[in-house]
Amino acid sequence: MRKTPEQGRSAYDPTEARAACRLDDSVSMVAYRLVDDIAERFLGLVDALGDEIDELEDGVDSWEPTRIRRRISDPRHDMLHIRRTLAPTRDATRQIVDGRIELTSGEVFPREVAPSFAVAYDELLRTNDGLELSRDLVAGVRDYHQSKIANDQNEVMKRLAVIASALLLPTFIVGLYGQNFRNVPELHWGFGYGFSWALIAATTIAQLAFFRWTTWI
Repeated sequence: MRKTPEQGRSAYDPTEARAACRLDDSVSMVAYRLVDDIAERFLGLVDALGDEIDELEDGVDSWEPTRIRRRISDPRHDMLHIRRTLAPTRDATRQIVDGRIELTSGEVFPREVAPSFAVAYDELLRTNDGLELSRDLVAGVRDYHQSKIANDQNEVMKRLAVIASALLLPTFIVGLYGQNFRNVPELHWGFGYGFSWALIAATTIAQLAFFRWTTWI
């Protein structure tokens, strides 16, 4: 049974499984050919996910944030859809391997086909392990991207703190000499204006040198 997926994707094509069948194959062997082909398709999907995640890891430092978020979201949705169909297929194959699927008149799958289905079951297990690994890799990329955003924000906050600190002392000096008192020491001094500018420049340079020494800038 096939169900056409959404979003314009093509349904499962059993051409390869049909080509692998032989004229003397029993019904159970024909079923095995189908299950084996489906298991290999699942492995191919996981390999494609791995290539996509590798590309994401290579571009996480250079791509735009919107592109990174989209490339993180797409594999997660793909893994969800794969897991939704993989689990029932794996469980049904396990029942065949264990000989738990029977009819009232006898076994549907004879014991001699169980080893063949065991091979397909192993492929489905490998697919499940690959999905777990892919999920961990995507989670790692997501955590790295979030930490990178936090670090970038910290760098911005550092620069804003440097700017605010660099303007704080000049503002204090200007406010100090802008007080309306008669007995300000440098008020009637001929070099008072130049002295205030020199004091502002000296304190600003000292602050910038300190922030440079602490690698904030």
